[in-house]
Amino acid sequence: MKRVVAQAALWLWRFARRYRAGLIISSGVFILSLGLYVRLYLAPSVHESPFFVILRDLELKTLDMRFRLRGKRASTSPIVIVTIDQKSQDVLGHWPFPRSRFAEAIDVLKGAGAKVVSFDVNFPQPDNNSALQTIRQVRKDYASGRRGISTFASELKTLEAAADNDQKFGDALSRYDDAILGYYFLFTQEETKTQNQELVNGFLNYLSFQAYPQVIHPEYGKHFDCTYCEALGVEPNLPKLAQYAKNFGFFNVVPDSDGVVRREPVIIRFQNSYYPSLDVATVLAYNNRPLDQVAVFFNSDSLERIDFGPFAIPTDMDGNVQIDFHGPSRTYPWYSMSDVVSGKLPDGGDLKAAFRDKIVLIGPTATGIGDTRPTPFDSVFPGVEVHANFIDNLLTGRFIRRGLRENMVDIGFILLFSLAAGVILSVVRAMRATAIVVILLGLFWCLAYYLFASRRIWIAAFLPTATLAFNYVFIVSYRFFFEEREKKKMRATLNQYVAPGVVDRLLEHPELLRLGGEEIELTAMFTDIRGFTAISEGLSPAELVELLNEYLTEMTEIIFRNWGTLDKYIGDAIMAFWGAPFPQTDHAERACKAALEMLRVLKKLQESWKAQGRSQINIGVGLNTGPMIVGNMGSKNRFNFTIMGDNVNLASRLEGINKEFGTRLVISESTFRAAGKTLVVRELDLIRVKGKMKPVRIYELLALDDEREKFRDLMERFHQGLENYRGGQWESATGIFEKLAEDYPDDKPSRVFLDRCRHLMGQPPEGVWDGVFTMTHK
Repeated sequence: MKRVVAQAALWLWRFARRYRAGLIISSGVFILSLGLYVRLYLAPSVHESPFFVILRDLELKTLDMRFRLRGKRASTSPIVIVTIDQKSQDVLGHWPFPRSRFAEAIDVLKGAGAKVVSFDVNFPQPDNNSALQTIRQVRKDYASGRRGISTFASELKTLEAAADNDQKFGDALSRYDDAILGYYFLFTQEETKTQNQELVNGFLNYLSFQAYPQVIHPEYGKHFDCTYCEALGVEPNLPKLAQYAKNFGFFNVVPDSDGVVRREPVIIRFQNSYYPSLDVATVLAYNNRPLDQVAVFFNSDSLERIDFGPFAIPTDMDGNVQIDFHGPSRTYPWYSMSDVVSGKLPDGGDLKAAFRDKIVLIGPTATGIGDTRPTPFDSVFPGVEVHANFIDNLLTGRFIRRGLRENMVDIGFILLFSLAAGVILSVVRAMRATAIVVILLGLFWCLAYYLFASRRIWIAAFLPTATLAFNYVFIVSYRFFFEEREKKKMRATLNQYVAPGVVDRLLEHPELLRLGGEEIELTAMFTDIRGFTAISEGLSPAELVELLNEYLTEMTEIIFRNWGTLDKYIGDAIMAFWGAPFPQTDHAERACKAALEMLRVLKKLQESWKAQGRSQINIGVGLNTGPMIVGNMGSKNRFNFTIMGDNVNLASRLEGINKEFGTRLVISESTFRAAGKTLVVRELDLIRVKGKMKPVRIYELLALDDEREKFRDLMERFHQGLENYRGGQWESATGIFEKLAEDYPDDKPSRVFLDRCRHLMGQPPEGVWDGVFTMTHK
């Protein structure tokens, strides 16, 4: 176990050392991204710098894009909007038109069975009615002069009551049980200076009873501190109207830094009390639930949550809730206030069908008076429909979720796209890195959209995307300008001397470019041209170089094609090996197949050279398999990836043995056993090479297994003669080899053993005959 741990630790150390630049870059990107994330979402500042504002706005734009991709969703909530539109101004008079019109609208909606009527407009000043003002002035003058008859005073009083639109509106509110009046809070001293404090105080006498009654841990309310958390004043409703309303709610909305409305406050502190929004008050009235069923929880950080009956409203620490917009404007039914007042809907629509048991929101939409805001769907969106969307959220309990869970997911993706992706980007090539980044971003954006569209979960998209993008740009740029440039130069140099496999291995593992090696089982090959000296004497230098280049090119391509590694050219000889740098369990078989392919290709070359009248080349090949030292060997400044050891020397000796037997391809017993049964071989001899005492069994490699029948007779008869030879039965062996020489006149090993047998019959060996032939030369 300790060994495994040590090996794993060593591997990690080598990996970190090799890719340290990429790991340092990705670690820096992670630290920077995490710091930005904490600053943006976990520890925001009240006064943000422009840089952080831009970052937050970019993320908000991704949220808008998700809304638009999701598209319009039909609402099943009982919400309709009565608009103070251009038609209403044309029919009912220019805004602000008489409040008697609101009284008429209330009476019509009551008759149609509307369950709740909420006003996204407030009434801070008395109705501007010139007739009422004239009547009051005449009545005042009459009372001061004390002349006329009492019936005239009575008539003046009657006219005054008929002209008092505020009273009419108040009377209509008194006849309707579920009217919610809206108001808005003021947050600067400048806005409060010119207010009529008598009206404000009169309204506060009613508003003070509509604050959230259940506040848990109010001592922590001091941490509830933001721009729109605490109001300095209130824009009131007339007390004569407020006294008849069921409840009140503020209709302030809080735009984001780019001016787009995406959230709404549900709680604002004023004079040490906490007040609900118009939307909260409307839903409570619709569900016939008192305000004391809502509980506000503070903790040591700030606002924790607001329990709203069966669910909690997912507020942020500033009391804002993300609005789940159902679509662009007119997603909810619109009716002109002029049609409601007249009691006739367009196309003969039924008032009761339109308004029975519905929440009716009354608010301005006409150009010039409408409270319009940009939203994720529209650049011009009626404020009254913003409230309709959030009321829908409160009714269904479906909100855009953005909290601690989403923060943890965001940080997880930042970790993935910085450190984890950095490891991958440091290892793979630039093209693959690009493909991986594109795939990762595609999958991430699909997930972000799915969570939003299906689960209403908002995870940050911009910062994780930027993290991966910058990670990719920095790492790939570094590798291109430093690592890849060096690799290209190294590859161009090494490709001239070593196999592509060696080049790839060296580029993937630069640590191999050091002195030293390791001992592993490999298969070594040596080839040599027969009679090269005589051939070279008959050719000019240019002809010799051309002949050698053509021959060496073909042989080298065969080595590479069979996954071999070219060690070196030794004059006209070739040294190659299999099994390194790429581990190969079938290295012996690959080497044997390469050797056979060399002989086949050489035959075609010989035919071509003969047709051209050029010199012929014959070669000998020797193969041996066994433990060898492989690695970079040489000086510190110059070294070769090569092999050495006794088994390498034996492969060289086997190549030379071809001259002794008149063969072209000799392999050792270890190569024969490692290559398996896919080859056709015949045992040649049991020899003792010069300088070694242990005999070696050698074989001639004839062909691949599919040609076995072609050589079966030769192999069986030769094997029988070899058995007789080793058993000292030289006379019977002589007969077998004589017959083979007659039947196979080109088989030189048969003639070699025929000569040996005749020699041994004339001069028997001294001592015990062991059948081993000792080589007296290399």
